[in-house]
Amino acid sequence: MQSRTPRYEGKDRLAGRKVRRRRSLTRPGKRPAAADFVRRDFTAEEPDLVWAGDLTEIETGEGKLYLATVIDLFSRRLLGYAMAERHDADLVVAFLNMAAATRGGDVRGVIMHTDRGSEYCSRRFRGPNKGVGRVGG
Repeated sequence: MQSRTPRYEGKDRLAGRKVRRRRSLTRPGKRPAAADFVRRDFTAEEPDLVWAGDLTEIETGEGKLYLATVIDLFSRRLLGYAMAERHDADLVVAFLNMAAATRGGDVRGVIMHTDRGSEYCSRRFRGPNKGVGRVGG
């Protein structure tokens, strides 16, 4: 049996839409993955033991805006945030600096849980903030 699609396309001048395949943005890393100290337990016994950070994309009338936040998993209190037009290491460094300032500047020993995105794996994020333990999710 012959397909009817070509007949309808010619008669009504319809054309099928080609669906473009999205290219994956995930590339295998060169470094080993960060250890998962949290192990899906998103609670903490005391303040400043475990922090969690995430990025959110917000559509606005002027384009995309990225909001990065960090909370303390003990109190669920927002410790720091930053907004930018690009999601990059500078954005996550800014929210971590705000969180550190909120807690008096000393973040040694804090476990920082993130989703292992490129922003969190960058040298810019990892370098100056070596006092904070890195964790993926």
